[in-house]
Amino acid sequence: MSVLKLRRDMVVVEDGPETDTVSESDRPFPLRKLDVESEDIVEGHITEAEDDADDHVHIDPPKTFFQHVRFWFNATAIVALLGAYPALTIAASDVGDRDFENLINRAEWSSPLVGGAATLLEQHFDQLGWASDAEAWEPMARLTAKPAYQAAMADALGDVINLANAQAIAAGHADIDLDAAARLVKEDSTGIQLRAARDALVNHDRRLRRRDALTEMSPQDVFAQVSLLSGWASTSQQQIITSSASIGGSPMDEEATRAVYAAKGKAVVAFLMLDALKWRETPELAKLRNTAMAAWRDVAKFHPLVVFNGDPDGSLFGNHPAAMSFQIARAETATQAFVAAVKASIPASAEPAKPSVAAGSPTGAAP
Repeated sequence: MSVLKLRRDMVVVEDGPETDTVSESDRPFPLRKLDVESEDIVEGHITEAEDDADDHVHIDPPKTFFQHVRFWFNATAIVALLGAYPALTIAASDVGDRDFENLINRAEWSSPLVGGAATLLEQHFDQLGWASDAEAWEPMARLTAKPAYQAAMADALGDVINLANAQAIAAGHADIDLDAAARLVKEDSTGIQLRAARDALVNHDRRLRRRDALTEMSPQDVFAQVSLLSGWASTSQQQIITSSASIGGSPMDEEATRAVYAAKGKAVVAFLMLDALKWRETPELAKLRNTAMAAWRDVAKFHPLVVFNGDPDGSLFGNHPAAMSFQIARAETATQAFVAAVKASIPASAEPAKPSVAAGSPTGAAP
């Protein structure tokens, strides 16, 4: 780089060849000297042009078919890995509340109640999975509704089996397998205990079939069994009321979810017990029983995608516990009407006894 400095008092003369046609004066023209100040000096920079490598645009070659396949394969694998655990969690949340109406097969079981209970237990520990047995890393261990549903279902089913065992003892037909099942099925049972209880119920039913025992129930036995339903309805309502105290917080409340699904678990057993009744009933009693069954079916089939515990008058989030409470009230009303009709059908000479349902009753060997 070179710097050329020019002054305003300088004269640039262009040299050229001398010609004869041009006459030159020996005396130059007078020039006037100018006073130049430093700020009048103009500096310029002369730079040499350089090649700019950026002027050339690099174009990548188009991707081949196999490169596209590899890209989409990797993207799909990443999405599948990220969504696998949530998908497994959703799949594990099934509680079997859509196909419980066909649990009783009267052609295969001597006692419809025993057969329905055994089938229900097998469905949960063998097909759906028992939530309390899930390891901490398993998707089922992350669930809230299913553990509450299964615990309430086992608790209600234990009440029914305990009552059936107490009634068998009172009638002089104590059975060791029925007593074992009564001790095994309870709210905090494990999957292994439920499997053992199911096997005990199967053995009990086989024994009934071998001795051709009569399994028709008396009005007193029916009254004692259906009276359990009113207690379940009261318990479910109390849990719903307790969960309503958290209204105003998060609309997706875990306590409300547990209360709703616990009510569903008890409702499935209530429907099963009403469906398994085997006694001589009048058309009026059959109609009342069907009404109660339909009401408990509605409770068991109540299946919101997400349980919301919002303001009942809110426009965005509803209140599913309030809706469930209404369904339970209908089932309780229908059950009370049926219980009253059953009680009225009992002869005046026989008192409607309610045998104890406590586990661990004395048993004897089956005849």
